[in-house]
Amino acid sequence: MSVTGKDEFRKVVLTETQIGTAEKVLKEFAAKTGSSAVILGDMTGQILAKYGGLLDRDLEIFSVLAASNFVATAEMAKQIGEKASFEVLFHEGESRSIYLISLNEKYLLEIIFKASIPPGTIRIYSKQAKAKLLEVIASEEVEVDLSNIFDDNFSALLDEQLTKTLSDKK
Repeated sequence: MSVTGKDEFRKVVLTETQIGTAEKVLKEFAAKTGSSAVILGDMTGQILAKYGGLLDRDLEIFSVLAASNFVATAEMAKQIGEKASFEVLFHEGESRSIYLISLNEKYLLEIIFKASIPPGTIRIYSKQAKAKLLEVIASEEVEVDLSNIFDDNFSALLDEQLTKTLSDKK
């Protein structure tokens, strides 16, 4: 993430190999913990890889809400004098719980699990998954920033060509 006055979030793109490897890590995590759904997402809410799901729920909406939750909590951390945002958010529900862990400033591991599963189990295995996912992300991370895809010369040439085309039609 670059900083130019405001935080700019760039679309994160992972290679097919990275996605496949991340999905294996998520599947392994779910098998060890009994989690219903495990998502590798970014701070904009984009799902990069996932395993599992919820029968009648939209994981895309969940991921956006999870990212928003993390951003809001990071601001709360600042408000109470924390130098860094919280690494883990845990929401305990009656039938399901949510465990969110920051992998770094761009990525989140989002876990949905039955409330009967001990949170300590999720915590232990999420640390292992975090380490593996950070390796996957670091292996070939690519960011696509389309803001400067065309230089100023291109814009001038395009304007000139459009003007010429319009005047030729008259």
